[in-house]
Amino acid sequence: MMAKVRKPKGAESTLDQMDLFGTPAPAAVNPPTPLRPRPPAEPAPVDLDDAALLARLADAPLSKALPLIAEAGRRRLTAAVPLLGLRLKRLAGYGLNGREPVAVLEALAAIGGPQATAIVAGLLGGVGLAGPVEVAALTAAVRLEVALDRKVLLRLLGTADAAARAAACRCVRQAEFPVIDALEKLRADPDRSVATGAVCALGRLGRPTVRADLAQLVTAAPTRETVAALASVMDHVGVDADSLVALRRAARHADLREVVLEALDGFDDAQATALAAKLRQQAVQADAA
Repeated sequence: MMAKVRKPKGAESTLDQMDLFGTPAPAAVNPPTPLRPRPPAEPAPVDLDDAALLARLADAPLSKALPLIAEAGRRRLTAAVPLLGLRLKRLAGYGLNGREPVAVLEALAAIGGPQATAIVAGLLGGVGLAGPVEVAALTAAVRLEVALDRKVLLRLLGTADAAARAAACRCVRQAEFPVIDALEKLRADPDRSVATGAVCALGRLGRPTVRADLAQLVTAAPTRETVAALASVMDHVGVDADSLVALRRAARHADLREVVLEALDGFDDAQATALAAKLRQQAVQADAA
Protein backbone atom coordinates (compact mmCIF):
# COMPACT_ATOMS: atom_id res chain seq x y z
CA MET A 1 0.00 0.00 0.00
CA MET A 2 1.40 3.37 -1.08
CA ALA A 3 2.06 5.89 1.60
CA LYS A 4 0.15 9.23 1.32
CA VAL A 5 2.54 12.04 0.48
CA ARG A 6 2.15 15.02 2.69
CA LYS A 7 2.83 18.59 1.62
CA PRO A 8 5.30 20.34 3.80
CA LYS A 9 3.61 22.59 6.32
CA GLY A 10 3.13 26.07 4.87
CA ALA A 11 3.86 24.94 1.36
CA GLU A 12 1.21 25.88 -1.21
CA SER A 13 0.83 25.30 -4.81
CA THR A 14 1.77 28.24 -6.94
CA LEU A 15 -1.66 27.89 -8.52
CA ASP A 16 -3.26 28.41 -5.10
CA GLN A 17 -1.28 31.55 -4.32
CA MET A 18 -2.93 34.95 -5.02
CA ASP A 19 -1.02 37.09 -7.48
CA LEU A 20 -0.99 40.42 -5.67
CA PHE A 21 1.04 42.23 -8.29
CA GLY A 22 -0.40 40.96 -11.54
CA THR A 23 -3.00 42.55 -13.76
CA PRO A 24 -6.44 42.25 -12.16
CA ALA A 25 -9.11 40.40 -14.01
CA PRO A 26 -11.47 42.67 -15.84
CA ALA A 27 -14.65 43.50 -13.89
CA ALA A 28 -17.89 42.27 -15.28
CA VAL A 29 -19.75 45.01 -17.11
CA ASN A 30 -23.53 44.88 -17.16
CA PRO A 31 -25.03 45.71 -20.52
CA PRO A 32 -26.73 49.18 -20.58
CA THR A 33 -30.41 49.21 -19.76
CA PRO A 34 -32.32 50.28 -22.83
CA LEU A 35 -34.16 53.58 -22.35
CA ARG A 36 -37.91 53.35 -22.38
CA PRO A 37 -39.49 55.60 -24.94
CA ARG A 38 -41.39 58.49 -23.41
CA PRO A 39 -45.12 58.43 -23.94
CA PRO A 40 -46.32 61.09 -26.35
CA ALA A 41 -47.20 64.37 -24.66
CA GLU A 42 -50.90 65.02 -24.20
CA PRO A 43 -52.23 67.94 -26.22
CA ALA A 44 -52.97 71.09 -24.26
CA PRO A 45 -56.68 71.72 -23.53
CA VAL A 46 -56.67 74.68 -25.92
CA ASP A 47 -55.65 72.32 -28.75
CA LEU A 48 -58.50 69.86 -28.16
CA ASP A 49 -61.73 70.00 -30.10
CA ASP A 50 -64.96 70.21 -28.12
CA ALA A 51 -65.64 66.48 -28.19
CA ALA A 52 -62.14 65.57 -26.97
CA LEU A 53 -62.31 68.24 -24.26
CA LEU A 54 -65.61 66.87 -22.96
CA ALA A 55 -64.30 63.30 -23.03
CA ARG A 56 -61.29 64.21 -20.88
CA LEU A 57 -63.28 66.47 -18.57
CA ALA A 58 -65.59 63.68 -17.47
CA ASP A 59 -63.06 61.69 -15.40
CA ALA A 60 -59.90 63.80 -15.32
CA PRO A 61 -57.98 63.75 -12.00
CA LEU A 62 -57.47 67.05 -10.20
CA SER A 63 -53.94 67.53 -11.57
CA LYS A 64 -55.35 67.56 -15.10
CA ALA A 65 -58.88 68.79 -14.48
CA LEU A 66 -58.21 72.44 -13.67
CA PRO A 67 -56.98 73.52 -17.14
CA LEU A 68 -59.78 71.51 -18.76
CA ILE A 69 -62.39 73.22 -16.58
CA ALA A 70 -60.94 76.64 -17.33
CA GLU A 71 -60.93 75.93 -21.07
CA ALA A 72 -64.57 74.80 -20.98
CA GLY A 73 -65.46 78.10 -19.30
CA ARG A 74 -63.40 80.12 -21.76
CA ARG A 75 -65.24 78.51 -24.68
CA ARG A 76 -68.58 78.87 -22.90
CA LEU A 77 -69.17 75.25 -23.74
CA THR A 78 -72.79 74.57 -22.81
CA ALA A 79 -72.33 70.81 -23.20
CA ALA A 80 -69.81 70.92 -20.35
CA VAL A 81 -72.37 72.14 -17.78
CA PRO A 82 -73.74 68.68 -16.85
CA LEU A 83 -70.19 67.35 -16.45
CA LEU A 84 -69.24 70.30 -14.25
CA GLY A 85 -72.33 69.67 -12.15
CA LEU A 86 -71.35 66.01 -11.72
CA ARG A 87 -67.86 67.01 -10.61
CA LEU A 88 -69.37 69.28 -7.97
CA LYS A 89 -71.67 66.49 -6.82
CA ARG A 90 -68.75 64.07 -6.45
CA LEU A 91 -66.70 66.65 -4.60
CA ALA A 92 -69.55 67.33 -2.18
CA GLY A 93 -69.07 63.84 -0.75
CA TYR A 94 -65.57 64.78 0.40
CA GLY A 95 -66.28 68.37 1.35
CA LEU A 96 -66.39 71.32 -1.02
CA ASN A 97 -63.03 72.94 -0.54
CA GLY A 98 -59.88 73.54 -2.51
CA ARG A 99 -59.29 74.80 -6.02
CA GLU A 100 -61.52 72.52 -8.09
CA PRO A 101 -64.97 73.66 -6.86
CA VAL A 102 -63.90 77.29 -7.24
CA ALA A 103 -62.76 76.59 -10.81
CA VAL A 104 -66.03 74.77 -11.59
CA LEU A 105 -68.12 77.67 -10.27
CA GLU A 106 -66.13 80.19 -12.26
CA ALA A 107 -66.66 78.10 -15.40
CA LEU A 108 -70.40 77.79 -14.74
CA ALA A 109 -70.65 81.56 -14.31
CA ALA A 110 -68.82 82.11 -17.58
CA ILE A 111 -70.95 79.60 -19.51
CA GLY A 112 -74.30 80.70 -18.10
CA GLY A 113 -77.69 79.36 -19.04
CA PRO A 114 -80.60 77.87 -17.09
CA GLN A 115 -78.80 74.65 -16.13
CA ALA A 116 -75.74 76.47 -14.77
CA THR A 117 -78.06 78.83 -12.86
CA ALA A 118 -79.94 75.90 -11.34
CA ILE A 119 -76.70 74.21 -10.24
CA VAL A 120 -75.44 77.34 -8.48
CA ALA A 121 -78.82 78.02 -6.86
CA GLY A 122 -79.01 74.45 -5.59
CA LEU A 123 -75.52 74.64 -4.18
CA LEU A 124 -76.25 77.86 -2.27
CA GLY A 125 -79.51 76.42 -1.03
CA GLY A 126 -77.66 73.61 0.71
CA VAL A 127 -75.22 73.67 3.60
CA GLY A 128 -71.53 73.06 3.99
CA LEU A 129 -70.18 75.94 1.94
CA ALA A 130 -67.48 78.10 3.47
CA GLY A 131 -64.50 80.26 2.62
CA PRO A 132 -63.44 80.76 -1.00
CA VAL A 133 -65.95 78.21 -2.31
CA GLU A 134 -68.87 80.08 -0.72
CA VAL A 135 -67.61 83.39 -2.11
CA ALA A 136 -67.14 81.82 -5.55
CA ALA A 137 -70.70 80.45 -5.46
CA LEU A 138 -72.11 83.87 -4.52
CA THR A 139 -70.03 85.57 -7.20
CA ALA A 140 -71.38 83.10 -9.74
CA ALA A 141 -74.90 83.79 -8.47
CA VAL A 142 -74.42 87.51 -9.12
CA ARG A 143 -73.23 86.91 -12.69
CA LEU A 144 -76.03 84.43 -13.37
CA GLU A 145 -78.64 86.64 -11.68
CA VAL A 146 -79.76 83.81 -9.45
CA ALA A 147 -82.95 84.57 -7.52
CA LEU A 148 -82.12 83.21 -4.09
CA ASP A 149 -84.80 82.12 -1.64
CA ARG A 150 -85.34 84.64 1.16
CA LYS A 151 -84.27 82.21 3.89
CA VAL A 152 -81.12 81.33 1.99
CA LEU A 153 -80.33 85.00 1.39
CA LEU A 154 -80.84 85.93 5.06
CA ARG A 155 -78.55 83.09 6.12
CA LEU A 156 -75.85 84.23 3.72
CA LEU A 157 -76.16 87.88 4.77
CA GLY A 158 -75.48 86.74 8.33
CA THR A 159 -72.54 84.43 7.63
CA ALA A 160 -69.32 84.91 9.58
CA ASP A 161 -67.19 85.37 6.44
CA ALA A 162 -67.03 89.07 5.53
CA ALA A 163 -66.24 88.36 1.87
CA ALA A 164 -69.31 86.11 1.68
CA ARG A 165 -71.51 88.76 3.34
CA ALA A 166 -70.35 91.34 0.81
CA ALA A 167 -71.04 88.95 -2.07
CA ALA A 168 -74.46 88.11 -0.63
CA CYS A 169 -75.35 91.81 -0.67
CA ARG A 170 -74.81 91.78 -4.43
CA CYS A 171 -77.31 88.91 -4.74
CA VAL A 172 -80.21 90.96 -3.33
CA ARG A 173 -82.81 91.56 -6.04
CA GLN A 174 -86.19 91.79 -4.30
CA ALA A 175 -87.37 94.34 -1.75
CA GLU A 176 -88.56 92.05 1.04
CA PHE A 177 -88.69 93.63 4.48
CA PRO A 178 -86.68 90.99 6.39
CA VAL A 179 -83.94 91.37 3.77
CA ILE A 180 -84.13 95.17 3.90
CA ASP A 181 -83.80 95.06 7.70
CA ALA A 182 -80.75 92.83 7.41
CA LEU A 183 -79.17 95.21 4.88
CA GLU A 184 -79.87 98.24 7.08
CA LYS A 185 -77.98 96.52 9.91
CA LEU A 186 -75.09 95.68 7.59
CA ARG A 187 -74.63 99.39 6.79
CA ALA A 188 -72.82 99.52 10.13
CA ASP A 189 -70.74 96.41 9.44
CA PRO A 190 -67.10 96.85 10.55
CA ASP A 191 -65.93 95.50 7.19
CA ARG A 192 -66.05 98.34 4.64
CA SER A 193 -66.77 96.07 1.68
CA VAL A 194 -69.82 94.67 3.48
CA ALA A 195 -71.10 98.12 4.46
CA THR A 196 -70.63 99.38 0.89
CA GLY A 197 -72.34 96.28 -0.48
CA ALA A 198 -75.33 96.82 1.81
CA VAL A 199 -75.64 100.48 0.77
CA CYS A 200 -75.49 99.52 -2.92
CA ALA A 201 -78.08 96.77 -2.43
CA LEU A 202 -80.47 99.20 -0.74
CA GLY A 203 -79.81 101.68 -3.53
CA ARG A 204 -80.70 99.11 -6.19
CA LEU A 205 -83.98 98.62 -4.33
CA GLY A 206 -84.62 102.37 -4.52
CA ARG A 207 -84.39 103.02 -0.77
CA PRO A 208 -84.09 106.79 -0.14
CA THR A 209 -82.25 106.25 3.16
CA VAL A 210 -78.97 105.59 1.32
CA ARG A 211 -79.04 108.41 -1.24
CA ALA A 212 -76.58 110.60 0.68
CA ASP A 213 -74.24 107.68 1.35
CA LEU A 214 -74.26 106.71 -2.32
CA ALA A 215 -73.59 110.28 -3.43
CA GLN A 216 -70.52 110.30 -1.17
CA LEU A 217 -69.34 106.94 -2.51
CA VAL A 218 -69.79 108.04 -6.12
CA THR A 219 -67.90 111.25 -5.40
CA ALA A 220 -65.01 109.67 -3.49
CA ALA A 221 -64.48 106.33 -5.26
CA PRO A 222 -66.97 105.78 -8.08
CA THR A 223 -67.57 102.34 -9.54
CA ARG A 224 -70.12 100.93 -11.94
CA GLU A 225 -71.95 99.41 -8.99
CA THR A 226 -72.18 102.62 -6.95
CA VAL A 227 -73.19 104.71 -9.98
CA ALA A 228 -75.94 102.23 -10.89
CA ALA A 229 -77.20 102.14 -7.29
CA LEU A 230 -77.33 105.95 -7.05
CA ALA A 231 -79.15 106.13 -10.39
CA SER A 232 -81.70 103.60 -9.12
CA VAL A 233 -82.43 105.70 -6.02
CA MET A 234 -82.79 108.84 -8.17
CA ASP A 235 -85.15 106.97 -10.46
CA HIS A 236 -87.35 106.04 -7.50
CA VAL A 237 -87.33 109.27 -5.44
CA GLY A 238 -86.36 111.96 -7.93
CA VAL A 239 -83.31 113.86 -9.15
CA ASP A 240 -81.47 116.08 -6.66
CA ALA A 241 -78.57 118.49 -6.98
CA ASP A 242 -76.09 116.56 -4.81
CA SER A 243 -76.58 113.37 -6.81
CA LEU A 244 -76.11 115.24 -10.11
CA VAL A 245 -72.85 116.70 -8.82
CA ALA A 246 -71.68 113.22 -7.84
CA LEU A 247 -72.53 111.84 -11.28
CA ARG A 248 -70.79 114.73 -13.02
CA ARG A 249 -67.59 113.97 -11.09
CA ALA A 250 -67.88 110.25 -11.80
CA ALA A 251 -68.10 111.02 -15.53
CA ARG A 252 -64.52 112.34 -15.40
CA HIS A 253 -63.48 108.69 -15.33
CA ALA A 254 -63.42 107.53 -18.92
CA ASP A 255 -64.54 103.99 -18.05
CA LEU A 256 -67.62 105.34 -16.24
CA ARG A 257 -68.70 108.08 -18.66
CA GLU A 258 -71.08 105.91 -20.66
CA VAL A 259 -72.63 104.48 -17.48
CA VAL A 260 -73.29 107.99 -16.18
CA LEU A 261 -74.72 109.17 -19.51
CA GLU A 262 -77.00 106.15 -19.69
CA ALA A 263 -78.29 106.95 -16.19
CA LEU A 264 -78.84 110.62 -16.99
CA ASP A 265 -80.69 109.77 -20.20
CA GLY A 266 -83.11 107.65 -18.20
CA PHE A 267 -84.34 110.56 -16.04
CA ASP A 268 -87.26 112.70 -17.11
CA ASP A 269 -85.59 115.79 -15.71
CA ALA A 270 -84.37 118.98 -17.39
CA GLN A 271 -81.27 119.30 -15.21
CA ALA A 272 -80.22 115.73 -15.92
CA THR A 273 -80.76 116.24 -19.66
CA ALA A 274 -78.70 119.44 -19.62
CA LEU A 275 -75.88 117.72 -17.71
CA ALA A 276 -75.83 114.83 -20.19
CA ALA A 277 -75.56 117.26 -23.12
CA LYS A 278 -72.73 119.12 -21.42
CA LEU A 279 -70.82 115.91 -20.68
CA ARG A 280 -71.13 114.79 -24.30
CA GLN A 281 -69.88 118.14 -25.53
CA GLN A 282 -66.89 117.94 -23.19
CA ALA A 283 -66.13 114.42 -24.43
CA VAL A 284 -66.12 115.59 -28.06
CA GLN A 285 -63.81 118.48 -27.23
CA ALA A 286 -61.46 116.17 -25.31
CA ASP A 287 -61.31 113.74 -28.24
CA ALA A 288 -60.57 116.57 -30.68
CA ALA A 289 -57.76 118.02 -28.56
